[in-house]
Amino acid sequence: MNKFESFDLGGGTPSGLLSSRAGYCPEHIAIEFQGDAISYQVFDDKVSEVAAGLIGMGLKHGDAGSIFMSNRPEYLFSWLGMNRAGVVTVFVNTAYKGAFLAYGIEHSESKIIFTEEKLLPELLALSPFPPALRFIVCLDSLPDQVPKGLNVRLLSLHDLASIAVPNTKFPPVLDEQTAAISFTSGTTGKSKGAVTPGLLSVMMGMEAANAFGLTSRDRLYTCMPLFHGMAQMTSVMASIYVGASLTLSAKFSVQRFWDEIREARATKFNLIGSMLHMLLSSPPSSRDRDHCVTRVFSAPAPADVLYRFEARFGIHLIEGYGQTEIKNVLYNPILGRKVGSMGKPTASTILEVHDDKGNRVAPGVVGEIVYRPRQPNIMLKEYHRDPQATLFSMKDLWWHTGDLGSMDEDGFFYFADRKKDSIRRRGENISSHELEAVIALFPVIREVAAVATRSDIGEDEVMVVFECVGEGVFNFPALFQYCIDALPRYMVPRYYRIVEGLPRTENGKIRKIVLREQGLTADTWDYVAEGLSVPR
Repeated sequence: MNKFESFDLGGGTPSGLLSSRAGYCPEHIAIEFQGDAISYQVFDDKVSEVAAGLIGMGLKHGDAGSIFMSNRPEYLFSWLGMNRAGVVTVFVNTAYKGAFLAYGIEHSESKIIFTEEKLLPELLALSPFPPALRFIVCLDSLPDQVPKGLNVRLLSLHDLASIAVPNTKFPPVLDEQTAAISFTSGTTGKSKGAVTPGLLSVMMGMEAANAFGLTSRDRLYTCMPLFHGMAQMTSVMASIYVGASLTLSAKFSVQRFWDEIREARATKFNLIGSMLHMLLSSPPSSRDRDHCVTRVFSAPAPADVLYRFEARFGIHLIEGYGQTEIKNVLYNPILGRKVGSMGKPTASTILEVHDDKGNRVAPGVVGEIVYRPRQPNIMLKEYHRDPQATLFSMKDLWWHTGDLGSMDEDGFFYFADRKKDSIRRRGENISSHELEAVIALFPVIREVAAVATRSDIGEDEVMVVFECVGEGVFNFPALFQYCIDALPRYMVPRYYRIVEGLPRTENGKIRKIVLREQGLTADTWDYVAEGLSVPR
């Protein structure tokens, strides 16, 4: 080990980890953004400036503050600055507006919010305005005044720094203390705020770095939004842990992606599964392997997608599994992996598969994946102001993931379905995950979601909603025949629908709750209505 890889964890907090790293390699580049390079020492100094400003404004240990900002270095200064001051960080999705935006800020009782000029109008337009909010720190230019009647002070980042008391003494921040409130994606209902300690971030960064084989010589790249754990933990915290350099991109673009990768000289990046599909759907190029990347972390990555991505771009794809509440708990090892699995548990993780009565099931049997940590303070403490949801997910002293899966004899875990997405039809249980994997292989289908919908005979029927590649008239009878040939009779969907874009969260997850609510629409193709049937 050299000075980049061997150092303490800074007390097990995100800002402490940064200080420790800055002490070991102050001049090493930590962040690159739009041509600017920021060293670890400057990064740490900027974080301290924010923390000192917050304390100078009178914010107390345990107060909450939100970040409503796109990808840029100031996001990291704000996040880790709040952590250093003992202020709980609330990560707000930049796609939120109106009631969705108000909910995150108000539910967390944030007293301050960091935002930017292009997002400020959405914030100031809130009605009613979050009553606990007292300060808005806006990057870029400030408006002349805030709307009348708002009891809020508008500041710039420079103003915040000028408020700081010289030689501010920062409060002790412990690894078990609440560091963040992260809102779940809300794919099945209203978002819940996962209250997490600082050690969760540090541990996930360390485990991700180990799983990816990162060193200080690596150059990471992320276009994932910084309010999302994928970017926060497997990019930011992992890079700080090993002393690597991280290039921030404003957002994902299929057209610009590989040019940005080449310009960053990236050796590793993270993407969600839908982005893999989009990159694979782009026209092949003679420059597909003209890059320095050796590893990419993405989930989910079905075997067909994984092999095609690796063959085309010459990159080793690593899969894993995690949740906002418990961090990433599975990674497929670089050596000895099993394609199609989610991998094996990390060193800090206990995972089992249980039946509906809470009994552990045998290898190969599908049940709910449940979790326990091997040490304290590396999973959520609670759902913010939602004790009922907390107790429901933590019954029997196990964290219930709500995901169905199995484990093999070698300790590799396999995803089957979301428990709420499992479809029961005519006495048979159908895995939407398995059904989607088969239909996705049909030519011109880019991505598909299978959901249950009510039918005219009063029970659940199967509907598939999908995006297509290219234009032209879609051949529904051909897809129906393909399903007959490829699927058990009870799994063949009755309803089929094409959409230009599946409803998604900001981080790309398909919102099946929207599809279920939409139900049967006028453009839904029904094989029964067409006079067709599934052979017995």
